Amino acid sequence: MSTNSGPAGEPAAVVQFDEFTFDRRSRLLTRNGIERRLSPQALLLLGLLLQERPRALSRKEIYDALWPSTFVCETNMAGIVNELRRALGDEARGSSYIRTVHGYGYAFCGKAGGTPSVAAVLHCEERENPLYEGENIVGRSLDGRVTLTDHTVSRRHAVIMVLDGMISIKDLASKNGTFIDGQLLGPMPVTVNRNSLIEFGAAAASITVPLTSPTPDRPQQASFEATTRRRARSSVS
Repeated sequence: MSTNSGPAGEPAAVVQFDEFTFDRRSRLLTRNGIERRLSPQALLLLGLLLQERPRALSRKEIYDALWPSTFVCETNMAGIVNELRRALGDEARGSSYIRTVHGYGYAFCGKAGGTPSVAAVLHCEERENPLYEGENIVGRSLDGRVTLTDHTVSRRHAVIMVLDGMISIKDLASKNGTFIDGQLLGPMPVTVNRNSLIEFGAAAASITVPLTSPTPDRPQQASFEATTRRRARSSVS
């Protein structure tokens, strides 16, 4: 199968088309930073079509990928395609994104780019993690935007929202809490201010905002700066 690849021949982790952003790693589709909820099969189909664009995938290829070793009726695929089209505001006739190849299968027909520019950088555990416009899930799970290894961090610990230069953080009912400047966060998002100290459990972090279009390994600091420290906690998530 042909691929539209990122570094080292891997498929691009984040693909942007029009106002949509698809994050393959976290299996998240957003429109202008707001999540568009999709079933696992619809997300997998979108990832396949984006990876193989502009090549059309046959129905057999799609069946094998979405339902391996399982028999399903043909209406299942039509239902998944329709679900994806609804999330994209697409239509079968005059489609902007999902093209039907009659008698064969489907193809992605929109104009998609590679990874969007980095909106901010989260510094934690001696690593620099790029943040993009929209939602960025932080936790121990490998499906999130930022994966942390500290044992006090929950699998889905918090979400960092970046919208039009503003950065906010919301706790996701983590066991050991998310803190900004020592204040425990609740379920409502809180804006990150200049010099704010962020802690996910016992993992201390800071956020910087690139002034230009940096690479994740060389961010330039701007208004969101913080010193890092570590709070000793013995609890385990």
